[in-house]
Amino acid sequence: MRAAPSSTRLAVTAALLSYAAGAGDAFAFVELGGVFTANMTGSLVLSGLTGRPGYGALVAGAATALAAFLVAVYAASRAAPKGPEQRWGRIRAVLVAVVVLDLAVLALKSVDPTPGTPLRLLSLAASAAAMGSQTAAAKRTAGGSGVTTTFVTGTLTSLAQDAADGSSRHAAVRVGAVVMLFLGALTASGAMAVDARLGPAVAAAGTTAAILALPRTAAPDP
Repeated sequence: MRAAPSSTRLAVTAALLSYAAGAGDAFAFVELGGVFTANMTGSLVLSGLTGRPGYGALVAGAATALAAFLVAVYAASRAAPKGPEQRWGRIRAVLVAVVVLDLAVLALKSVDPTPGTPLRLLSLAASAAAMGSQTAAAKRTAGGSGVTTTFVTGTLTSLAQDAADGSSRHAAVRVGAVVMLFLGALTASGAMAVDARLGPAVAAAGTTAAILALPRTAAPDP
């Protein structure tokens, strides 16, 4: 009977992390040269558009984001390995690092609102590292729900496949993650119309809320 609160907390956590990912990706795309830092598929596709203006800068940005994302996923996964013992504390620590990285992006934007190539690539690396770390932490909490907070296609695929199989067990959390990703991007877009630095601030706020939502005891088996 104690499993329900943890399950509810995990659903809320996934939704909030998706919200933060939407905000972070929106900021990176609009302010850091049209590159995604959460959606690596999107960045890879954009890298294939050789006729796009500023193609060299785009490829450099996408490569930087991809490298930072992968290194962060690896490091965060090592920091919060699989296993029931004290895992929430480790996942919480990873998400605190995500907030710090988001605030670093905000600080870099404050240093120079129109950054040159070195500062732009550094900002992309910090943003992608935040998204990679978040993705690793979210996967540790997802259980069997098939929710990925930065890869909506995977979540939608799991949702559609389970529907085809006659199962709706994780439908609510999956739909919530997809909707919140959109709302995060929408919120960040509106905030950036006021001040571009508010983009990473929205992402940091979403991740902070997710930290508070995390369970403090072992989660039930998926």
